[in-house]
Amino acid sequence: MNHTILARILFPLLSVCLISLGLLQSASGAVVGTENAMQLQQRTAQIEHINAVLAEHQVRNQLVRFGVDLQHATLRVAALSDSELQALDQRISELPAGADGALEVIGIVMLVLLILELVGITDIFKSF
Repeated sequence: MNHTILARILFPLLSVCLISLGLLQSASGAVVGTENAMQLQQRTAQIEHINAVLAEHQVRNQLVRFGVDLQHATLRVAALSDSELQALDQRISELPAGADGALEVIGIVMLVLLILELVGITDIFKSF
């Protein structure tokens, strides 16, 4: 009797376990090069700089006025390619600093809105 239970339950269970061991994938690792690490660090710094500009009071008010959620804009900035991110960061860095920069803030907001429009997140410019 014990041999029958062993043959009916344990052997199929053991067979399934052994077969499933062959389906497991192993993890692999590689050395991260200095150039890749520097690019990642530069990208992170650019994203933080752009998000800091987006979090400013005037820019936030303009985004809300245009109906853009700050969280969507932040997610879109994180999804930009390296060249788009560099161009946007360079454009923001070229703008003069100070409280008298209402036109620059509007320019930044329009640039972000244009990027959001091109990606298809918003439909702002279709109403004009």
